[in-house]
Amino acid sequence: MAATPISKTAWDAVLRRDRGYDGKFVYVAITTGIYCRPSCPSRRPHRRHALFFSTAAEAERAGYVACLRCHPNSLNPAEKSVKAALDYIQEHIDHRITLAELSKVSGLSSNHLQETFKRIVGVSPKAFYNAQRLIRFKELIRAGESISSACYGVGYGSSRALYENAIRWLGMTPGRYQRRGKGAVIRYAILRTSLGRVLLAGTARGISSIRLGHDVDFLLRDLHDEFTLARLIADKKPFDGYIATVRFCEAEDAFLSRLPIATRRRVFETKLWALVALSPLQNLSGRNG
Repeated sequence: MAATPISKTAWDAVLRRDRGYDGKFVYVAITTGIYCRPSCPSRRPHRRHALFFSTAAEAERAGYVACLRCHPNSLNPAEKSVKAALDYIQEHIDHRITLAELSKVSGLSSNHLQETFKRIVGVSPKAFYNAQRLIRFKELIRAGESISSACYGVGYGSSRALYENAIRWLGMTPGRYQRRGKGAVIRYAILRTSLGRVLLAGTARGISSIRLGHDVDFLLRDLHDEFTLARLIADKKPFDGYIATVRFCEAEDAFLSRLPIATRRRVFETKLWALVALSPLQNLSGRNG
């Protein structure tokens, strides 16, 4: 595709340095021969001196050179740091991870990492890590591990910290969760998202399950398997606060949208768990727990 004059919509995104448009196009400053992301912090050219390309590859085929500040043809330094932190959390979920560790891995100061991670991912490193621990804890329990063994398996020194937050994470005690939700009443609803269907399930005390997939029947079978001894009730529509949270998680940063689909789905599901856990306790119908 040949270069075209930059449209008003694209130019407005450049003026805002809007990361939401990164990956959707690049612009060239004709006077320098350099092409940039829309969010590039460099000084912008006059609009009449800017050209539009759909991809970085097209700009390079036309003879233009990638900007060394925004790295439009690869991950920029901030994105590399966040990806390093995400990968480290995934690979070391079986032990307690500190912000100092993530800072060292990412190459950013603790404060800078906090700010950059939250801006790109949508939640803090700690909230993301805690949500990943919860997801792994549930996997271990479903695989037959004891509660204490599962606690140690996700880096808790004791089960006390888990029990202190169990209602927010499970909607029930860990013991009841281990017993497949015996006696619990769990409402669930399914929403469409750009990454597939998301199933939300919870008790009057808090959220109990979040699952992402394309096959509704599979999601429902998995929910029934997870809570074999609970009473499951379908809700036509979940609490509006949860819907808003799902939509927030669906609005990915441009960096995340370029990751493999499996990683994007993992980040979406983890972020949703983290935000739900941080919100006031609600069941799916919106009644306070």
